[in-house]
Amino acid sequence: MRTALAYEWLRLRTLRSTWWTSAATLIVTALLALAFGALIKDMSAGQGRAVPVAELLVIMLTKSPLTPVIAGTLGVFAMGHEYRYGTIRTTLALTPRRAVAFGAKAASIAAFSTLLALANLVVAWAVALPLLAGESLEGVSAALLVRVHIGQVLLIAGWGLAGVALGALIRSQTVALLTLLAVPFMVEPMLRAVLANSGQSVLERAAMFLPFTAGSAMTSAADAGTTLLDSSAQLGPLVGGVVFLALITAQTAAAATAFQRRDA
Repeated sequence: MRTALAYEWLRLRTLRSTWWTSAATLIVTALLALAFGALIKDMSAGQGRAVPVAELLVIMLTKSPLTPVIAGTLGVFAMGHEYRYGTIRTTLALTPRRAVAFGAKAASIAAFSTLLALANLVVAWAVALPLLAGESLEGVSAALLVRVHIGQVLLIAGWGLAGVALGALIRSQTVALLTLLAVPFMVEPMLRAVLANSGQSVLERAAMFLPFTAGSAMTSAADAGTTLLDSSAQLGPLVGGVVFLALITAQTAAAATAFQRRDA
């Protein structure tokens, strides 16, 4: 396993796409954190609608959509490049045990996604602190910040694993990437709207259990008194995290099984 992990980590570090996509997330996170903070502060001042500092801070720290997308994309590339360029045979020659090969890919992407999440949180804090210099942060609880940071890291790591799983299940890099983008940004919102407006309480409740909808609850600021984001249609952070991680684990297990049973 150690050799397989070293191989996967070396492959991940030597791909140029890893670094330019990661750099893009840092830039976008900084720009969006600045834009969100300035826009919400201006709106609060202009409309006299006070936004809790805790909610504003959580938005600035966690609402950049590019970070999870890039983590998932790197996961897709980890498998997709192997099939696209035929290097899967080399990988399996070096690591004949397919379970170990797949586990090494999943572990390396999860680890890199965790580092990516932490780097983006640092960048967001670097933007947020000067922008909120005139605000009192006394009302921002340490428990909220710890929970939001852990939730953000788990969310982004989950996206990375989802990418690996889709790459193994679909094997076409393009189709896997399109699926990764379509499900959370198109399929789930449409399905959620249908279920939420069905008039049936069971179906309305079911909408909260969609994978990425549940995952987003981990970084919700519901316990800080939200005024901008509607958290009434979300699970609680703990339940949402359990649902999201359980579904990602099931998807990853299915992908590992498929990877072991298929031909290269």
